[in-house]
Amino acid sequence: MTRLLLMLENRQNRTLLANWLTHHYQVIQQEPGTPLVESFDVCLVDGPTLDRRWAEIQAHKTMEDPIFLPVILLTSYREVELITRHLWKTIDELIRLPVEKTELQARVEMLVRTRELSLALKLRNNDLESFFHAMTHDLRAPLRAIKGFAEFLNDEEGEKLTNKGQRYLSNIRTATGQMQEIIDGLVAFARVGYSNGESQEVDLQFLVERCIQRLSPIIEQQEAQVTIEPPLPIVEGQPFLLKMAITNLLSNALKFIKPGDHPNIHIRTIELQGSYRLEVEDHGIGISSENQASLFQPFTQFHGIEEYEGIGLGLATVRKAVDLMGGHVGVRSVVGQGSVFWMELRSVTKGEL
Repeated sequence: MTRLLLMLENRQNRTLLANWLTHHYQVIQQEPGTPLVESFDVCLVDGPTLDRRWAEIQAHKTMEDPIFLPVILLTSYREVELITRHLWKTIDELIRLPVEKTELQARVEMLVRTRELSLALKLRNNDLESFFHAMTHDLRAPLRAIKGFAEFLNDEEGEKLTNKGQRYLSNIRTATGQMQEIIDGLVAFARVGYSNGESQEVDLQFLVERCIQRLSPIIEQQEAQVTIEPPLPIVEGQPFLLKMAITNLLSNALKFIKPGDHPNIHIRTIELQGSYRLEVEDHGIGISSENQASLFQPFTQFHGIEEYEGIGLGLATVRKAVDLMGGHVGVRSVVGQGSVFWMELRSVTKGEL
């Protein structure tokens, strides 16, 4: 049953309200001057009590975070002016006195529902954390063992195997490599949601160069041409998320090319109103217009794994990362001619951060 805490200075008002609310909730009456130790789901507080005890209430909200702990202020117009300094730090809903019972119950029910949803989200996040742990530890360990024994068998006994045995061993090594890529993709996708970094000024020129450097072995192997149209600006974002998004776009541009072609990638930015659009252009295989709508959905693949390796999480990771930074992603593409993938990021102005 929902626990509703009453923190009202006037004893008579507190008693009258408690008598009515008891029919719907478990009501706890907080006496003035007593420590706030009871746990609760919703708090009703008046102006004078908030002015004196807002720090205690805020401490409970902080302790519950990220679960939503709603606080309702019952107040008059005059009191609102007096307590503005604490109002928006602590209060989630404001009801002016005198209050109608039906309105109060409706407001309480909406906040209780919001709290329940935040609790459900927290539980799902806990499940995701368990999944993340399983991926990073429990699944990778046996995979490393399989891969290690396959390498050992190839080095020590490879020459003794028949052609069929060598083919089977090659299949094992290929399958472990694909499984490793699947696990890495799932882990990267899960890690995006665990980024708790603050937005800050990010030098796109420096970050893009770092991403290219990270991919330099593949770039050299494929004899790819990667050019940057300088200067790339400074934007607002989270370096970890931006690095992941840019790396995925570059990896796709290197991967999805016609057989025998060498990747040709061009990186530039376009200034918009209040933002910059970072574009990564390739001359690869392109994407049909009917497939572009679902391109950024998880596990979306338009080609068999025999043609292009992967599990369809790269662009979903890009979208998730950019969404978390308050940006937008998109694509322009023509089949057989190439694609332009873009992300819009907030620009930085003096005094903004």
